[in-house]
Amino acid sequence: MVTDKANILCILKILEDYSDESHILNARDIQDKLKSIYDKTADRRTIYSAVDTLIGLGYEISTFEDNGCGYYLIDRPFDPADVRLLTDAVCSFEYISKKQTDELVGKLQAMLPVHERKRYCTTNILRADKKSPNSQIFLNIELLDQAIDERKKVSFIYTDYDYNKKLVPRRSEPYIANPYAMIVESEHYYLVMILEGKTEPSFYRIDMMKELTILDEEISISRKDADLDNVSKVVYAHAGKPEQIRLRCDKKALRYCLERFGLDIMIIPLKDGETFETVFKASPAGIVYWALQQIEHVEVLAPESLRSQVIAAVKANKYGI
Repeated sequence: MVTDKANILCILKILEDYSDESHILNARDIQDKLKSIYDKTADRRTIYSAVDTLIGLGYEISTFEDNGCGYYLIDRPFDPADVRLLTDAVCSFEYISKKQTDELVGKLQAMLPVHERKRYCTTNILRADKKSPNSQIFLNIELLDQAIDERKKVSFIYTDYDYNKKLVPRRSEPYIANPYAMIVESEHYYLVMILEGKTEPSFYRIDMMKELTILDEEISISRKDADLDNVSKVVYAHAGKPEQIRLRCDKKALRYCLERFGLDIMIIPLKDGETFETVFKASPAGIVYWALQQIEHVEVLAPESLRSQVIAAVKANKYGI
């Protein structure tokens, strides 16, 4: 049973769950909630004293003197718009499993009063069928965060889908890696790392890792020597040394260029007013993939090796064209 010493905590929880500017609770409302939820009785003086103490502790609570009606909690860590944005983000991330998505959404909704939570009960996970079946993602993140902080190597089994739609090991032996950072790229969560025996950074999806273990061994390549300055110029998690890229694009592709490569890229409008050229530095391997997606509106001009790769990829299509 909840003792009288917990009155202040119970009243705070009631204000958090049931009050806002449109739902003001008077002393009688709080007494009723105490009885129905915690099977406790409290006189008005207890409620007044608890609210005064909470205000003294820094909680922003509107009182009868402020609004002429009663009490409500003014300030919260997240407002409804914050929760909506974060809820939609959690639902859209494919690397979070369906079960973990539901749990996270529940925690986010708990930040709001109960009458606000109802507005999010109909939130649909539009891509529920694309959610990762790997429930180890959060444990992986926790272990990787520790390994990066402690500068320790990690080992893991890397998986991929088979024809039965199950995640199976890509190879029998585990990968050994020097971990440096975790990034979100193209809707997936990647570990930035250098594999044992390699010298260049690579990117492996964290939701595809299983049996991840922190090794009792310091990383063999320091962060300073890992050449991570170019990570921000990676496209679609394709590693490689950035090169100067030059594209000719239709005007309608301007937004896609700016969103993909950043607002600091060079934009050169051409005389026809309907096309432009852009120059920036990025990993060529990722540009091939991106240019093929935008092939109707984008032409790779340089470097010549990248242009040749795109042309070869176009010629290798499955349509016999």
